[in-house]
Amino acid sequence: MPLTRQNSILTLRHRNTNTLRLLLLSAILLLAPLSNNAFAASEEKTNTEHQSTSAASDLSEDEITVVSYQESEYHDPLMGFNRAMFAFNDFSYRYVLIPVAKTYNYIAPQPVRTGVSNVFSNIKAPIYIVNHLLQWEPSKAGSTTARFLINTTIGLAGIFDPAKAWFDLPKQETGFSDTLAEYGSGYGTYLVLPFIGPSDLRSGTGVVADYFLNPIPYIAEQPDSTYIMAADAVQGFAPKAESYETLRAKSDDPYLFFRNMYLQGLLRDQQYQTDESPTKSAEQ
Repeated sequence: MPLTRQNSILTLRHRNTNTLRLLLLSAILLLAPLSNNAFAASEEKTNTEHQSTSAASDLSEDEITVVSYQESEYHDPLMGFNRAMFAFNDFSYRYVLIPVAKTYNYIAPQPVRTGVSNVFSNIKAPIYIVNHLLQWEPSKAGSTTARFLINTTIGLAGIFDPAKAWFDLPKQETGFSDTLAEYGSGYGTYLVLPFIGPSDLRSGTGVVADYFLNPIPYIAEQPDSTYIMAADAVQGFAPKAESYETLRAKSDDPYLFFRNMYLQGLLRDQQYQTDESPTKSAEQ
């Protein structure tokens, strides 16, 4: 590759990295005045939410352990690997991710956290658009494209969501796991993924495929792209940080508890789809 072209590519990637940094910084700077004005009014609400969280910590064993699975009822062929990965995740959550998430929740008021979440969701629009097309849903792909254009411009790089507020275009997020399901793929065996946690073979494949559709690794060079995606992981995990601690404290075997809770969620989703199918058929 000619030296001039290589320098141009490096310069472009450097500019893209700086742009992403400015977007995240803008989310905080633009929303800070709003959050300062709203903080006093929402302080009482925050205290109420804290009391609700404390009440959740006092849930009885019967209320927490709602999963009907027993050890002998589910074949877990990857249990050795899964337990090792769960132990790694558990250590990472308790000593790294949860403290960082709690700090983020403490220093960033809700309007700021919402704006940051909106920015990351907007950046990942290509994932949703491509998978809607793969699922033969061009109307959803079109509305998601319209959302991206509106929120990137009027919504200041996705900080705000005028597409939903003004144009009635709600989020329609999807991924390659949903695409596989659309083509008849089953969940496959239970699988614990690093940092992501409880999953399955289909969802794990979807995570890998969606990574290659994520624009961040292409518009930011290393190590900046890793930092940005780590920030995305933290802001996505932050709302669930305290609930993880609560559930873990109430379980005798955290691995089995979180595995069974995940499997029960799959059954619930399947039942919901089954219940909805007659309605969908009638609508069609």
